[in-house]
Amino acid sequence: MTTFAIIIGCIAFMIVVASVRGNPGRGVADAALLVILIGIITIADFILGRFMDTGDAGKSVAIAFAAGFALDALYGLLAPERQRARDKKLRRLMKRRA
Repeated sequence: MTTFAIIIGCIAFMIVVASVRGNPGRGVADAALLVILIGIITIADFILGRFMDTGDAGKSVAIAFAAGFALDALYGLLAPERQRARDKKLRRLMKRRA
C-alpha cells in the first residue's frame, strides 16, 4: 500500500507541476508513460519471480522511476529552458520516424 501511495503522490505532483507551468497535457502524458513503465516492471517482476526470489525489487524500481519522473517535472519547473530543449529534440526524433 505504501508503494502505491508514493507512486500516486508522484503522479499527482507531476500533473500539478505541469499545470503550474501551463501545460497540463505534458503532466498527463508523463503520467501515462509512467503507468506503462510500471506495467512493464510488474510483468517482468512477475515472470522473474517464477524462477527466482525477487523480493521487493519490482516495487523499488517502480518507486525509483516515479521519483525520477517527479524530479524531472520539478527540474522542468525550475529550469524551463532545459525542458524546451528536450521537447525540441523529441519533436525532431518523432519527425524522423514519421
